[in-house]
Amino acid sequence: MIRWRRSRDDKAIVELVRTQLVPISPWQHPRDGRLHAEIVKRLRKGATLVASRTDRTPPIGFLHMEFRHPTLIIDLLAVDSRHQNKKLGTALMDRAESYGRKRGFTAAIVFVDDHNYRALRFYRRLGYDTLSEIPSLKIVELAKSLSL
Repeated sequence: MIRWRRSRDDKAIVELVRTQLVPISPWQHPRDGRLHAEIVKRLRKGATLVASRTDRTPPIGFLHMEFRHPTLIIDLLAVDSRHQNKKLGTALMDRAESYGRKRGFTAAIVFVDDHNYRALRFYRRLGYDTLSEIPSLKIVELAKSLSL
């Protein structure tokens, strides 16, 4: 099921960041205590969807988005490795894009580490195209129209 984040989800979301995103990032990240504080602070900006087995179970995936009208920014997306390839990432993206469309956003963007080929393939499969490459930051900016 896809639902909105609750504060009790934060521990599981931070764990998803620690296990799924930090290991593939080229950047240094704060250790556990500071990582938790940094991620919770980041989650307070925008909105977060979570994928969970039931309404009461911890997240097995999440998507955090921010809003800079008319653009929806996909900030963070992670799915537990044991639950990948089960369309959870796609379901989270579909829900986020639908949410954006309903609120009048005309485009969605996402920044991906330039060496994260799996994520680049994922977003391209969902219709995102390369907007720019920023070598100094080691990222690729991808965009998709949300206009119907």
